[in-house]
Amino acid sequence: MKYIIWIISIINVYLGIKAFLNVIHVLEDSKYSPGATAVFAILFLGLGVMGFYFSLIKMNYKLGLIISVGPWILGLIFLFIIMITSDYN
Repeated sequence: MKYIIWIISIINVYLGIKAFLNVIHVLEDSKYSPGATAVFAILFLGLGVMGFYFSLIKMNYKLGLIISVGPWILGLIFLFIIMITSDYN
């Protein structure tokens, strides 16, 4: 189970770094608003690192897995709210 947590956490950290680089205008490939990109950077970087922390340091694999999957669930909820409330004119 720890390898699954590590893989998910590596993907989370990669996506978080990519979103962070979009926020600071090093990359320009984000198709979402700057606010949404900043939220994704915080979610994926923060929870990806926390997934590593709970799996490597605390040895709590269940909590590490929940934290590693958390940004995907929160990100989908956030995108759903943005799609509903955005103006598409």
